[in-house]
Amino acid sequence: MTLRAQSTLVAALVTGVIAILGWFALLTADQHQAIHDVRAHAASLARQNVSNITEGGPLTPVIPVDGGVVQLVAGNGRVLSSSPPAEGWKPLTTARPISDELRWDGTVIRNGQRLVTVGFTAPGGTVYVAQPEPGLFHQPTRIALLGGAALLCVGLVTLATWVALSGALAPVHRMRAKLNEITATDLGKRVPEPEQPVEFRALAKTINETLERLEKAVGQQQRFAADVSHELRSPITALRTQLDLALSDPATDVSATLAGLDSAVDRLQFLVEDLLAVIRLDAGMPHDVEPVDLGEVVGAELIRRPDTVGRDLVRGALVAGNRVQLARLLTNLVDNAVRHAEREVMVSVYPDARKGQAVLEVVDDGRGVPPADRERVFQRFVRLADSRERDAHGSGLGLAIAREIAEVHGGTLRIADCERGARFVLRLPLAGEAAGRPPGTDAEKETSDDRGGTGLPADAPQPNTLR
Repeated sequence: MTLRAQSTLVAALVTGVIAILGWFALLTADQHQAIHDVRAHAASLARQNVSNITEGGPLTPVIPVDGGVVQLVAGNGRVLSSSPPAEGWKPLTTARPISDELRWDGTVIRNGQRLVTVGFTAPGGTVYVAQPEPGLFHQPTRIALLGGAALLCVGLVTLATWVALSGALAPVHRMRAKLNEITATDLGKRVPEPEQPVEFRALAKTINETLERLEKAVGQQQRFAADVSHELRSPITALRTQLDLALSDPATDVSATLAGLDSAVDRLQFLVEDLLAVIRLDAGMPHDVEPVDLGEVVGAELIRRPDTVGRDLVRGALVAGNRVQLARLLTNLVDNAVRHAEREVMVSVYPDARKGQAVLEVVDDGRGVPPADRERVFQRFVRLADSRERDAHGSGLGLAIAREIAEVHGGTLRIADCERGARFVLRLPLAGEAAGRPPGTDAEKETSDDRGGTGLPADAPQPNTLR
């Protein structure tokens, strides 16, 4: 059942219940009013009979009562006179008015009929006038009119609900129709955004934003697939070429061929590893998180590096992260720095207690990165001309992977200003106790982005130091 049908049915049922209750309420109120009118009429007749008796009239009722009876009952309970319908009846009631100024009101049942009865004190006894009590359905025409009005109200509410919901849900039907037209190969379309109601406009806006993100994601996947195909083609082509040459020329130097194949396989292996890392990051695969001293991780990774990589590492930069991923991030940054450096690379780690961050800086003395390209180099498969000149076998994924690892750990990675070369600055939130460590401890150092100058400082500590 559709929402429109369900809502209309509920509105009809609720309106029907209210109409029935209102109908019975009106009938009950009408009955009470009719009983009040009958009692007032009976009291008027009783007063007239009392007046006649008081003036010395006959003891028999002189005022006819349509559908009712009149009795004059003595004080000892004997019926002195009655109207013709009540001849031979016993007294209507044994109740008496309290005083001459009061009357008695009540309802008696005689011969299975309820009678509205009013009694007034008169000379020689009490005059009682009784008339039949009106029933709940004493006016069939009025009842039919009230019932018809109730049914009309139910019908009008049902129709109004159906029409209102049809108009209100029209934007949803248009959005659904537009969504049916959108396919995986055509994500450029958007659903219409109605002005009213506001909720549907917000829904349409959210759908369009989702479609926009989906379009960007699909476009990124398509570009990624194209870039991967292009990058894989080069090492595979190199392998194929060298194998074809070796097979076609028996005099080919086997050692040189194997060395070339080994180089091509290495490049292919590095590329596949980078691609697997990107896929894992995109998939949001869970990784083990533990308290890690960033200075210790960097120190352990730099042991295998040449002496041209200087280091200034401070203990106390404790972060919550994955040791393997952080090591890969450092490796990618240092590999990039070594590839572009002229003579030296400096790696620094220190806690920024005031900002609650652990900072890793990798600085080289190469040509640097132009400001216009500082964000572009973090895009996948992007390699600047200088990078291609220095290393034609890079994948263009190292810096992209480094930034994504930083973002997964809740941090940032950017290129800061530097007088000479490139300066990569990683900032990660400090974990636990390290984040709340007060300034002035042995773990505190300078926190400005210009720490140690812009570039490799002349007074920097000697390489291979860990404090």
